[in-house]
Amino acid sequence: MRTNFIADGLLLHCLIIGTILLLILVTLHRRHLFNWLSTGFWAWAAFVFYFFIAPLVQYWGDPVYLEAYLTPTEGLPRMVWVAGCVAVGITTFFWAYFRYRPGNPKWGLEQESWPPGTWIIIILALAGAVYSMITYRGAFGFEATQFELEKSSKFVGKVTGYETGLNICAVFPIILLIMRRSTRIMGIAIAGIYLLGKLDDRYDRANAVSLLIGVSIALTFVQRRKWPSGVWIAGILVFALFLQARGHYSVPQYRESGKMTVYAGREEVSRGEGAIMLSTFYLKSYIHDKAGYTYGIPLISSVAFGALPRKYFPWKDWMVETYLTKVTRAFQMEALMFGGKSSVIGDLYGFGGIVAIVGGMFILGFLARKLDGFLAPQAPMVMRAMGVVWLSYLWMMLGSALLWSAALLYLTSVAFLAVVLCAKIFGSSKRLAVTAVKYQLQK
Repeated sequence: MRTNFIADGLLLHCLIIGTILLLILVTLHRRHLFNWLSTGFWAWAAFVFYFFIAPLVQYWGDPVYLEAYLTPTEGLPRMVWVAGCVAVGITTFFWAYFRYRPGNPKWGLEQESWPPGTWIIIILALAGAVYSMITYRGAFGFEATQFELEKSSKFVGKVTGYETGLNICAVFPIILLIMRRSTRIMGIAIAGIYLLGKLDDRYDRANAVSLLIGVSIALTFVQRRKWPSGVWIAGILVFALFLQARGHYSVPQYRESGKMTVYAGREEVSRGEGAIMLSTFYLKSYIHDKAGYTYGIPLISSVAFGALPRKYFPWKDWMVETYLTKVTRAFQMEALMFGGKSSVIGDLYGFGGIVAIVGGMFILGFLARKLDGFLAPQAPMVMRAMGVVWLSYLWMMLGSALLWSAALLYLTSVAFLAVVLCAKIFGSSKRLAVTAVKYQLQK
């Protein structure tokens, strides 16, 4: 049963955020930035889902999660405060986004360059992804290796989160193959195989959706269009809803679970991380206001030491333990907060309240605008491919913690940086061919 203050708080939130997002939509359209290839569009779409559609669904639905997350807080005043934080965060993000130009990043690369060693990098990246998918993700019918996790979801023993996430390294090579005319069919075929393998992955659903989005962005770009066909958009939505309704089951387990019903699927979707993101924000902001902020130290720790195996570097999490875990333990909220996502705005709030939101969202808006430069027609093909990959993950990064996004950026860019390094060392294949011809003529 919905309490009155929850209904009032949700309605006020939707009115405030809906108005802001409508004004941003008009601005994006006027600046010709409302299209499938625009960072502004994907950021807008993510904010619409997380902070307008999901709260609107909760307004008309069962507020059980809202009541659970709001009970320890001040109730309506907390809802109003968070609505204001979200409004400030979104406004700051797009103010920075509209303020700056995308630039023209080339990094010394030629437009259609395919540096020597690119094929070797692609093969190594795909091999690492296959290893991770078969060993830790149970892809293609293989039994996944059990690895130990602590209650705080930290990897212990020989494996790290980076090793289990190596499957993400396949995304850049796949998109790069699709962006190149002569290898496009190969890239699409590998993407299909990858998605089939991900169907047996019980936990990593978002990466499968992002790859499908990435393929659609790449094909839209090479076809010189602004939007994909309606079939593509509908297919992505249906695929995302299927994976969310499936929950943490592989497809065979899902078939045998007895949950392949409309009611069970609707319940799973309604309590997904994206659907209850605002509820998590209410509780998390309250806890940080009472127990203290992290000042971004866990993010710094993850970037600096995250890839180190904890077996040999047991000290690597001391900053996380000191500044992050104590916050949830202070109110005995570990069970309620486990796995919860409060969006990038909520994560920034944990860094330092409203001040951190303003500073962090300004930086993210600036970086988002620069990402548009990666997708410019005159950008080198390698950079366009990397831009497509990061753009396809933007919706997820804006709904997640920056700590997780940092790991994602690292894993998706490994192959890209290797290709850029080869270009710097050996030059492009075209340049090498010209040099060889000149050498033969001189002889």
